[in-house]
Amino acid sequence: IGQLAAGVAHELNEPLGNILGFAQLAGRSPELPSQIAGDLDKIVRASLHAREIIKKLMLFGRRMPTQALEISLNKIVEDGLYFLEVRCTKSGISIHKALDPDLPAVPADPSQIEQVLVNLVINAIQAMAAGGELTIRTFSDSDQVCLAVADTGVGIDSAVLDQIFVPFYTTKDVDEGTGLGLSVVHGIVSAHKGRIEVDSQVGKGTAFTVRLPIAPQTGKTE
Repeated sequence: IGQLAAGVAHELNEPLGNILGFAQLAGRSPELPSQIAGDLDKIVRASLHAREIIKKLMLFGRRMPTQALEISLNKIVEDGLYFLEVRCTKSGISIHKALDPDLPAVPADPSQIEQVLVNLVINAIQAMAAGGELTIRTFSDSDQVCLAVADTGVGIDSAVLDQIFVPFYTTKDVDEGTGLGLSVVHGIVSAHKGRIEVDSQVGKGTAFTVRLPIAPQTGKTE
């Protein structure tokens, strides 16, 4: 399935790039009628959405390069939240961070682990349409380093909970989700020899906990 997903994503990249490029080029034409300009803008936005799906397909197929470094999970959280704090504020969501200052390093690809954080946080934001609280914690547990992302949103029904890591499974509207976000998260965590746990109660919220193995005491550090 991973090979198929990566193959489809690769074949779609070129025609999608052409659609996006020519739509943006046409949008720069002078004296463009407002209706056509609006239509071109929709094409661009739809193409960007499709490109994001392709990126997630590539991650799901594990065909994106992995750069293993000893990374600080706390730094990943700080960097990843930098671009999401404004979105949380606009959605009426307060962020609470509890980051362990003595957290050991983990051997991982920083960009992929940041993708895990971003996907979990976006999931939490979408679960709190009426606002709420987002709590992000890091802590160590035996030979593991853990990242916990919890929200006070709508929660996940037990019947849905069994399907959340299945590719393309989603309960969201077409323009809100692809059904690949949590599949990508699961794939990345598994590729890093870690595991992900989920605890949810309908009407009270959901908590995801990512557990990654601690790095040995030698190697490069980011």
